[in-house]
Amino acid sequence: MSRVSWLAVLVFAAGCSPPEPAAVLDALLPEGRYTESLAALADRAPLAPDQDFRAEEIGRDAGASQHVVSIRSAEVAHRHDRHDLLVVMLRGHGTMRMGDEARPVGEGSILWVPRGTPHAFANASAAPAVAYAVYVPPFDGRDRVLLDEAPPPSD
Repeated sequence: MSRVSWLAVLVFAAGCSPPEPAAVLDALLPEGRYTESLAALADRAPLAPDQDFRAEEIGRDAGASQHVVSIRSAEVAHRHDRHDLLVVMLRGHGTMRMGDEARPVGEGSILWVPRGTPHAFANASAAPAVAYAVYVPPFDGRDRVLLDEAPPPSD
């Protein structure tokens, strides 16, 4: 085979490689395997025009609960005394206060908030910010202690 033929085969083969897969959440839940693209996951908790905050549970087991959270403006500073929290920013950006420090966060940021840590997020995006949140143990809706502090400043 000539060099030109080999070159044509290589160019063709390179163009036929499969596309990279989209980023997904892939979770084994008691009701079965849950797989969804992160782009679709970010659409799971849309806010109504008059709504500032929404949390949609997507699954839970004995050890953890998983949620999609949307925030239009800012949370009131609070803490969870019995729950650790892992947050993955799916869309938007802003400022996350944890403990005594506030830092900028954006899409793809991963935040670990140990139980008892004061925290609050302020959205600096034009659209609602959206995050994937995992509570350990499963969130019961009652472990949210509001603090007498202002939310962090937005960017």
